[in-house]
Amino acid sequence: MEVELEFGPFVLRPSRRTLLKEGSAVALGSRALDILTCLVSNPGTLLTNAEIIRYAWPDTFVDETNLRVHISAIRRALGDAKRESVYITNVPGRGYTFVAQVVTHATSSLDDGAQRSAHSLNTDRRMADAKLFGRAQVIDSLTTKLSDARLLTIVGPGGIGKSTVARALLRRVAAEVVWVDLAELSSGEIISTEVATKLDILSKTDDIDGDIARELEGRDIVIVLDSCEHVVDEAALFVESLLYLTSTPRVLATSREPLRAQGEWVHRLGSLDLPELQADVARAMESPAVQLFVERASACRGGYELDGEDVHHVVELCQQLDGIALAIELAAARMDSMSAKALSASLKESCRVLSRGRRTALPRHQTLRATLDWSYFVLTAEEQSALQKLSIFRGWFTGDAALSVLAAPDDVVESLVQKSLVVAEPLSELTRYRLLDTTRIYAAEKLQESGLHHEAIARLAAYLSSLFELNEQQLYSTSTDDWAEDFGQHVPSLRLALEWAFGGEGDPSIGVRLTVAALPLFFRLSMLDECFRSVTEAIARVEADPEADERRKMKLYTALGWPQMHSADSPRKGVDAWSEVLKIAEKLGDIDYQLRAIWAIWVDAINRAEPQLGLHFAHRFSSVAAASSDPFDKVVAKRLLGATLHWLGQHEQSRDLLQEMIMEYDRLPSPQTTRFQFDQRITARIILARDLWMLGDADRALEEVQSSVEQAVSIGHELSLTNVLAEAACPLALLEEKIDLAKYYIALLKEHTKALSLDVWNSYATCFEAEIKLRDGYAEECLKDLSVSTSVLEGAGFSLFRTYFISVKARALCRLRRFSEADEALDVALAHCESSGERWCKPHLLRLKGRLYYNAQGPDVALAAAEWLEAAKIEARKQKAIGWERMVCLDEAQILSGTGDNPRCQGGEQARTDSEGPGGRPLH
Repeated sequence: MEVELEFGPFVLRPSRRTLLKEGSAVALGSRALDILTCLVSNPGTLLTNAEIIRYAWPDTFVDETNLRVHISAIRRALGDAKRESVYITNVPGRGYTFVAQVVTHATSSLDDGAQRSAHSLNTDRRMADAKLFGRAQVIDSLTTKLSDARLLTIVGPGGIGKSTVARALLRRVAAEVVWVDLAELSSGEIISTEVATKLDILSKTDDIDGDIARELEGRDIVIVLDSCEHVVDEAALFVESLLYLTSTPRVLATSREPLRAQGEWVHRLGSLDLPELQADVARAMESPAVQLFVERASACRGGYELDGEDVHHVVELCQQLDGIALAIELAAARMDSMSAKALSASLKESCRVLSRGRRTALPRHQTLRATLDWSYFVLTAEEQSALQKLSIFRGWFTGDAALSVLAAPDDVVESLVQKSLVVAEPLSELTRYRLLDTTRIYAAEKLQESGLHHEAIARLAAYLSSLFELNEQQLYSTSTDDWAEDFGQHVPSLRLALEWAFGGEGDPSIGVRLTVAALPLFFRLSMLDECFRSVTEAIARVEADPEADERRKMKLYTALGWPQMHSADSPRKGVDAWSEVLKIAEKLGDIDYQLRAIWAIWVDAINRAEPQLGLHFAHRFSSVAAASSDPFDKVVAKRLLGATLHWLGQHEQSRDLLQEMIMEYDRLPSPQTTRFQFDQRITARIILARDLWMLGDADRALEEVQSSVEQAVSIGHELSLTNVLAEAACPLALLEEKIDLAKYYIALLKEHTKALSLDVWNSYATCFEAEIKLRDGYAEECLKDLSVSTSVLEGAGFSLFRTYFISVKARALCRLRRFSEADEALDVALAHCESSGERWCKPHLLRLKGRLYYNAQGPDVALAAAEWLEAAKIEARKQKAIGWERMVCLDEAQILSGTGDNPRCQGGEQARTDSEGPGGRPLH
């Protein structure tokens, strides 16, 4: 349907690009006609200067002076030069309004094919008059390639001219064209919706991609996805889906990086060719970069020719801008008020910081500084100040956060969004913002120059402190998925604020407050190293202040204790910190922190393989938890007691108590993780899996392990994941001789502990890996790795698996025929069992004693070996540890038979043969 817009004696036909007055054509330039169409299509609406310029010059920077010139031409053509305008009115400093009455007529109907053709032409019309410099060969090549490839991506840095080349390329294509500008999309998830909108597809199903494919199949059409770089992953998925579901549509994309989609053909667009610095006018004018500058300067000035006086400065300017088309256009636009010499000198000044030494920065960092300079200087003083202060934020920030730092009117941020200096992303309940890195770096320099950096970052720190303090319970109790979007986005700004607060020019008191407030966030996101650094700084300040707040001091000591639970350095500091927490908590009558402290001291006892001492603190925890109003605490008390009973060798009681605890935990409305460091359900299931193996249900034990690993991964809690890997997954897979599974779990443990700098659990991984080496026949390497890693563990106070790792060491020594050393090692382990109350591994140690005697002294001492195996069987039956008993039973049968055979015994499994003693006899 062709549309005519009638006003007064005039008729405007946008599709035909004609203006008639009483049937006669009115002479009006192409750009003026665009401006008139924009105004008449929006009668009675105030259109800002920026909006009109974007419509008429969509991909070119022009000064508002150009707009005023064309508006004057339009008024003359309309006869609207009187004191009171009949058609176009001006609101000084803001924009223009078309005030006459407009009547819209639909004059004729086009068939479907004609409508598509019109749509295609309209899509490309805005750049139809643009001149292109230095791209002829590129466009020739791309025209050929677009006929062959279904996905063509033009790649290059910002401002290089990707969109301009794409439009020129499409003017050579006979197919339909649909142009989709992705630059305005805040999320890649709505690419399909945006494409459907451009195609006038009203999707009535949830399968938008399918609806688009059905509409496009069989049509010779090119879908252009412009500016994909910020949604590149989603763009790739959309393109792959579209090309898979169809056979005829093609896709042309522009992006700062390849989509890396299947079937993609990438063309990297380079800078415009530059002349030599000493080039004369003729040589310089052969350069596309200089041609572009001269053409844009001529348009700006109303005529400009390069001469011998300017040539050196223009060439130098183009070189400084690295041949980036957009930067050259922006520079040329300043020629209306500056000479080429002055412009070149100004550009040198603004880019000085980016030109020192070797120019290794990315191109956009080398050249866009100039464009930012000019963008910045057209802002109002209020907008300049706001942009400076917003550079304080690292990453995303909310409107509330911005206002707390700015102390400025609400609309100043939106004003910066409109001017493309701040990016806005609407979410479900709010809009969040960020500065592009280049803009932020530039604005941060301006902030330093203004002398307001201290004030801005102090405001940021105060805002973050208040935010975290007001939401402390939410951070503790809500799942990470629920608050990660709200709070996780503040992590980069939190780092910056703490660095400033504890730095030479900061305010340590603000740093102390912010550190305490951010503790839940640190722990929920497993940011242990950063937490420890900040806490150490804060405690040093607090201890030097006799009037320091006791509650803050207590929380800081709590944090100081937690990282030490994972560090291999100064283990007693952790216990000392928790003891201080317990003392302050009892003084304040704070049940919550009493429980935290008792829990931590219990953990230390268990980690030191002192379960009898751990039992004392488990009962003490239960006593204090009984006075707590939080039912969660009573459930945790059962977990502590159940875990302790396992290490004491009371596996059946442990299993029953933990199963009861898990059922009660699942009934709680909002279970917590951070107060007691780990996800309590996963931690309980770790010990439950170990109990199940001990009680003879190996298959169920491994299922429990796998489920716990999957749960830890799903909730994104790294500490819980490493805990289940170290205490259950790795050792149980080894005991069941699931070697491939064990290797997988060990690799996963090493990967996560290395990434999080969890020294202790990384040492556990090395010890488990050492057992794999022993099974592969590398006893010497096994002993070496065990020696190094167990020393780290012992030094850190982590002796939880001391006896088990001693058993691995004894097996390696036997493999090397160092039997007396193996015997001494086993004696040390058994002595520890007697002194500490640790019983879970005792049957295994006694069993190895029997194997040692048998292999070291020959079959003539089978009776002595049998006595050790009998002691092992008695201990296993006392614990109801069928898992250990089966292994003892197999050894007994082998020794009594006097052969290397591995007969089954009372439902037991095949004897393990990973280590051998004299005569090739297996040793376990």
